[in-house]
Amino acid sequence: MKSVFKIMALSAVAFGLTACDDVFDDLAVNPQQPSMGQYFTTPAAVNEAVMTCYGYIQTQRSFGASASKTMIIRSDEASSNSDYGKPGMYGSSLNSSYYTIMQPFGLLYSTASQATYIIENIDKVEFFDQKLKSAYLGEAYFWRAFSHFYLLTNYRKVALIKHAPQGMEDYVRELSTPDEIWDFIAEDLLLAKENLPEKGYWKGDQAGRVTAAAAAALRGKAYLFRSGIEPLYGESSNTYYDEAAAEFDEIIRGTYGSFSLVEYGHNFDVAHENNDEAILELQFLGDVENAAFNPGTATSGLAFDTRGIMLPGTGVGYEGVVHDWLYDTFANSIDKDGYTDIRMFSTMFFNDLDSKIKLRPGQRLTGPGGYHFEDMYPNGDFTSVANTRTHVYKAAFLKGMDLSMPMRNNNPQSITGVGSGVKEYIYNQPRAHGVNWRYIRYADVLLMYAEAIVNGGKAGSISATDAFNQVRNRANMPNAGGLTLDMIKQERTLEFALEGHRFYDLLRWGDLAERFHELERTDPNFKKLISESDYEGFTSNKHEWLPIPISEIESNPKAEQNPGY
Repeated sequence: MKSVFKIMALSAVAFGLTACDDVFDDLAVNPQQPSMGQYFTTPAAVNEAVMTCYGYIQTQRSFGASASKTMIIRSDEASSNSDYGKPGMYGSSLNSSYYTIMQPFGLLYSTASQATYIIENIDKVEFFDQKLKSAYLGEAYFWRAFSHFYLLTNYRKVALIKHAPQGMEDYVRELSTPDEIWDFIAEDLLLAKENLPEKGYWKGDQAGRVTAAAAAALRGKAYLFRSGIEPLYGESSNTYYDEAAAEFDEIIRGTYGSFSLVEYGHNFDVAHENNDEAILELQFLGDVENAAFNPGTATSGLAFDTRGIMLPGTGVGYEGVVHDWLYDTFANSIDKDGYTDIRMFSTMFFNDLDSKIKLRPGQRLTGPGGYHFEDMYPNGDFTSVANTRTHVYKAAFLKGMDLSMPMRNNNPQSITGVGSGVKEYIYNQPRAHGVNWRYIRYADVLLMYAEAIVNGGKAGSISATDAFNQVRNRANMPNAGGLTLDMIKQERTLEFALEGHRFYDLLRWGDLAERFHELERTDPNFKKLISESDYEGFTSNKHEWLPIPISEIESNPKAEQNPGY
């Protein structure tokens, strides 16, 4: 599937964007580009249009770099000194004109518009395989819902794409209420479920395309988020925990195919992509050749760009570090046999010879090139040529990086800098990393199911405790007795650390501001990787949402900026 996902300039032309930079503007007025109607005439063409939806999501300007780093670094878990991660450092870069905020906004609207066009026009194309037609239609409904889910949970004050634009007046849209958007997401995902195939339908190089299980999982997640977010930040006190639990239970019962927990580390490498735990997996292909990754062009690329999360010293200006509280949480998580939580060794890179770490016999943590911490950092800390402040932190990222690639010269003392003329796929090249993002895993379904029930939802085929313990047992942790929301919060911290979920967990739990203020008081290095002064602090009633891009404010007279920006 990595090889068939591609970005098509046609879509940028046919649909336009709500917010766009010069790249999109240039494409939108290019008279040499054909219209969508000129190529949307065969099943193969419909497939290419659907593939464009995937491409808009997975390009570097979206989930491959810009959106992903904002989602990950914006939490309390980590810091970054890369331009991709800077909005998550809560300094001057968190503004309405910063490109990693503007680009995903435009690309998600492009996706929603593309999907809408497919929904409205697919019946004009003759299909002999009606199941394939339904699958394409289901994908369109899914990605339209996914786009609105991301836009609502990040930017809040947004407008629905209900119909494909016909004229310029369609680009000036009234803002939709959150309840309108949540309802629309739920309706689209219901239609996606009804049309999408079960697990196993997509085979070979099509593996990784969405299925009915992905639609059910996202629908349950939307109900869960709505139940937490709207009573806190909206005008509605309604909750949908019954609906959330029911969606997750469909997956647990195997309605859409059989899913199971796999070895934990197999969720974060290249060798075990699209495994039995993956429900929604964003597909990436490492690429160091295509340097000009502009959306809507043939050189977009679909790599997961690791700038902002690479180990200190392995790429100049690309470092990411984990905050000490998360390291301590893992170090204090001890399994039934007295060893450190196995999940720690797939999540972060650290000195595993420290006395706090309880290694299993023969166990060692290895980084890129197979090197241990002491090989790469003989001074005993993360001292980096690029950023001398890295040495004050205990851990760095592992998730999202392909450790199977060698470092340059296969020499731990030569890891700084990329050099010139280096073309091979090596760890030091941030765009060489093609690790898929398992955006929704079966473990997530189990814990969200447990959370919905603990919050009052109706239990389905298994109890909340049974679902919770399945996740615990995979990590060799003792079974829980009486299950509480605090226990689920702790388990989500350990299970999904550095996967881009933490900020949104804190948001729907109502813990976001309090958590940031606590770390500001207790951790002198919290969000201080770039400098002592860049972090300006978390501001309540502002930083819960990203700013609406300035291009949208200037082009749409009905747009409204979020408070504080």
